[in-house]
Amino acid sequence: MLPPALAANCYHLIQKCDKVIKKSAHGLNTLINLNRIYQEDCLSFMSKLKDQKILVDVIVTSPPYNMNKEYGIYKDNKEREKYLQWMKNVAEKSYDILKDDGSFFLNVGGRPVDPTSPFEVATQFRTIYELQNTIHWIKSVSIDAEDVGKNNEFREYGNISIGHFKPIVSDRYLSDLQEYIFHFTKTGNIKLDKLRIGVTYQDKTNIGRWKSAKQDKRDRGNVWLISYPTIQEGRPHPAVFPIKLPERCINLHGIKPNMLVYDPFMGIGNTALACLRLGLNYLGTEIDAEYIKVAQDKIASTPLETYLSEDNHEFI
Repeated sequence: MLPPALAANCYHLIQKCDKVIKKSAHGLNTLINLNRIYQEDCLSFMSKLKDQKILVDVIVTSPPYNMNKEYGIYKDNKEREKYLQWMKNVAEKSYDILKDDGSFFLNVGGRPVDPTSPFEVATQFRTIYELQNTIHWIKSVSIDAEDVGKNNEFREYGNISIGHFKPIVSDRYLSDLQEYIFHFTKTGNIKLDKLRIGVTYQDKTNIGRWKSAKQDKRDRGNVWLISYPTIQEGRPHPAVFPIKLPERCINLHGIKPNMLVYDPFMGIGNTALACLRLGLNYLGTEIDAEYIKVAQDKIASTPLETYLSEDNHEFI
């Protein structure tokens, strides 16, 4: 593990180096720039990766939801059929560059007046991939004290609310406090590292009661509570997932030497930050130069506890 200051210096040196990996695990006789965000359309970029026979281990991303959000240069209001066809094109292109044992984590959300849109996007991907898991990302939750349980240490705090709750503005629709993470694979039976993201036992005596419970971790399941900042003013991007989301997805897939992670819609770089925290290589695409600048500034200024080490990566 490198000290944060040394890690930051290493990052700047690596960013200045054009030639990164030759004859790597991701493609033979290729010359590519890793750990960079390219200002390019993801479809054309994935075609280039395919041409160079570069394969990625994990794809984790959150595309525009087609909900008319105010992005920089992208217009988030495509006709429904054109938007869904675009999502299918993303699925097709990504399939060609994902390893056979790879994972694609697709984060999509909807809105109360259009609750089926995430599933329509998932349906486009299911024409190409197998849907292995559906994860519910809970952004906010409120729990009454009486539902916590008599022996739970949090009961003494009374009612618990985590996250952000909007004022009541509609008498028809409930606020949508969750989004979906659809986990796609090529076969539908890829082994995952559930222990890495597991939940510790509150009662340690349970560890010895189950043959499978050899370590202090339980299955986290498919409901993930990950809160995130909700203040809109001054935010450079209208739809940002927290760093913990891609980090947990990558951990669930499992960490291996020489892993490469790709985010087709990198935005302001949270997937890149997750990869750097995990000591992994990444690639990203983003069409908006302003978002890329924000991402680069965040990466350069964020202290990193872990970074690329010589044990798992080779540079020239």
